[in-house]
Amino acid sequence: MFKTKITLLFLLTLTCGFSQSEDTEVKKLKINNKLDHFAARVVKDKVYYSSNLTRKNGRVILDKFAQNLYGIYEGTVGEDGEIENTKLVKRKEVGMSNMSVSTYSKDGKYMYFTANHTGKGENKLHGKNTFNLLIKRAEYVEGKGWINFTTLPFCDPNFNYAHPALSPDGSTLYFISTIKGTKGKSDLYKVSVSNHETYGEVTKLSETINSSRTEIYPFISADNKLYFTSDRRGGKGGLDIYVYDLKSNDNNQVPVSLDAPINSRGDDFSFFLNDDLTTGYLSSRRSKGEGGDDLYYFSKF
Repeated sequence: MFKTKITLLFLLTLTCGFSQSEDTEVKKLKINNKLDHFAARVVKDKVYYSSNLTRKNGRVILDKFAQNLYGIYEGTVGEDGEIENTKLVKRKEVGMSNMSVSTYSKDGKYMYFTANHTGKGENKLHGKNTFNLLIKRAEYVEGKGWINFTTLPFCDPNFNYAHPALSPDGSTLYFISTIKGTKGKSDLYKVSVSNHETYGEVTKLSETINSSRTEIYPFISADNKLYFTSDRRGGKGGLDIYVYDLKSNDNNQVPVSLDAPINSRGDDFSFFLNDDLTTGYLSSRRSKGEGGDDLYYFSKF
């Protein structure tokens, strides 16, 4: 998985661009265990999330660099956001079997997800060239499942591209990358999408949104707010979740760190807000967790 904070000015911005309820409740899900569970996304009557690939004996599968391999799992949403009836999404061709952090078109027909290049890039790990991350698109066909896996054309094997997030209207794909010009360890980028077949020029988001640290896990809510994760200075923990109103014309707007209990003193990341704008999921490594990345359901947001 590719995952590696703000001042009084931000608090002032909160009153004009974002308001989080004081009654927000966060609940750890029963699905959590010693494995990683993260990046939950609800699509129609299904919920997708990422977790370790495991052998029949339950042991996690590692690649040749001793890095965890992940898969995408699907389930149904139960009472109080619990994820039930889970199964691994079947994968035809995803490069080194790695498949995680996905986003979906509103009709559930198209999926974009993080995988690996099949050819080694210039990024080195333990003295060896690695298989960098890329973004793939797949199409769901009834009776066949996910087919027509395609690597997005702008994914250069010498850089990482990950954590795709579609805008509500499906016309823009947001993601993170390490391409030349990146300010931190990874920055947020976007590209226009036409019929899920062609893509425009890659554009980096503003220097106000990106920092000199790490930006990851973008998500665009139904009311067109950008939620993302960063370890920038001034936050509440290691990784924090921030919000930025994409509709605002305020030139002085800056990203706002969400209040507790969404953010904690631990790592909090991969925020998802349902279309009702009051419930959703986040991932965290906060205290009293199960040891890895855990999924939490929140309400009264």
